[in-house]
Amino acid sequence: MSIAFKNTFLFTIVTTVGKVSIGMLLAVLLNRKLKTTNYLRTVFYLPAVVNSIAVGIVFTSLMHPSKGLINTALRTIGFTGFQPKWLTDTSIAMLSICFIEIWKWSGYTMMILLAGMQNISKDYYEAAIMDGATKWQQFKKITFPLLMASINNVVVLSIIGGLKVFDIVVATTGGGPGYATEVFNTMIYNSYSYQKYGEATAGTTLLAGMILIITLCTYRTIAKNEVEL
Repeated sequence: MSIAFKNTFLFTIVTTVGKVSIGMLLAVLLNRKLKTTNYLRTVFYLPAVVNSIAVGIVFTSLMHPSKGLINTALRTIGFTGFQPKWLTDTSIAMLSICFIEIWKWSGYTMMILLAGMQNISKDYYEAAIMDGATKWQQFKKITFPLLMASINNVVVLSIIGGLKVFDIVVATTGGGPGYATEVFNTMIYNSYSYQKYGEATAGTTLLAGMILIITLCTYRTIAKNEVEL
């Protein structure tokens, strides 16, 4: 159980940081009037609508240690000594699954943050430009504070998704190798499979309580820093 707890929280923290950071970067880059903006928004958002099981199967193939496209590409560009066993090495398997999750949901995070950015009045930026503010100062003093409500939403959604992760783990490693990628939901699933219904029910109740407490605390903490438009 301790391994499942550790992996679940590791997955939640890494993916939340990754999705929010990359989503913010993409939102800033695509919050501009470019010819390719709508096309790029679609491309980055598309992984979010693809079934997680399908994504897991595809990445299992891509991350195959000898035949996978990723290691093949690394060999092609000269990294013959760097051939990680992405999903079968106990030291990096969990991080590999985190990468897949971040790839899948960063575009979804981007869309929420982008919608928040487009609700910010242009008057704030015009006034800042007249005062000589740089792009970074505009982001730090205007965009980020006024975007806090949207950031709150994506952080909470990401934490909930991380704590209840199941499908992407089952589709890639099944919780292995060994128990290296076992998370709370795979542990509950295995309990049901072995007809340990009491243990499984207790685990489900505990997980629900954890999600409720952590998300409420996170939401209230971030909400204190929100600024009204």
